[in-house]
Amino acid sequence: MTIKLIAPAGSVGIIQGQSGTQYTIASDGSVSNVLSVDVLPLISRGYALYGAKSGSIFIEAALPADLVSIKAAATPANGAITIAAQPIHARKLQIRIVIGTPTTTAITAGSLVLVGVDQDGNSITETISLIKTSSATVKSTYAYAKLISGTVSDYAAAGSGTGNTLGIGVSNDFGVTTNGGAAITPVSLACVKATKVTKVLGTSVTAADDVAATTTVDSVARTIAPTTAPSASGLIDYSFLYSFASAA
Repeated sequence: MTIKLIAPAGSVGIIQGQSGTQYTIASDGSVSNVLSVDVLPLISRGYALYGAKSGSIFIEAALPADLVSIKAAATPANGAITIAAQPIHARKLQIRIVIGTPTTTAITAGSLVLVGVDQDGNSITETISLIKTSSATVKSTYAYAKLISGTVSDYAAAGSGTGNTLGIGVSNDFGVTTNGGAAITPVSLACVKATKVTKVLGTSVTAADDVAATTTVDSVARTIAPTTAPSASGLIDYSFLYSFASAA
């Protein structure tokens, strides 16, 4: 009898079990065909049983991605940013850095620290470099159900930074629940079925396949971006059926 395990976060390469058998840690962190005699010793070293799970989410009236709904575009300044609104659904954020005159007003130093809560209620923090020679949009690492704070520090720009702005909006990457608040990273997150429901006011509602194979999935952020982008009218709903594995 063999068993599948999940390696501790960050583990790579080949490991050797108590039996002397060598096992390869796959790119998703799983270790297959582990002999039963090696299971308990590996668990004592931080490995966990691999458990297959599934979930679903319905996203109603999703608004399109934007660059300013969370923080209006304004000249960067050290200190706390003004948060204008919160994401209606947990989504990755888009940080829009505009350089007024490419190269001439390049941002030479500075960072933005975001603190928030993800779709499972976990506390999240990330630091985004603001150093740019031309305008760019940077997507956050995590999905935010709530942005608690954003702080700019050590900001400096050439040419007095004339025309430079910083804004924050939402992306089309929607957070899906996988761990119920436990700070773990699932592996093998996959979109099994994606459906879009298009509403025409006063006439009809039409459901259609949104092509799960071409959705964009991020296992670290636990997000799925639909194949069809949300409409400006908010008249498209989405449902995702997804699968993943985690420690069980």
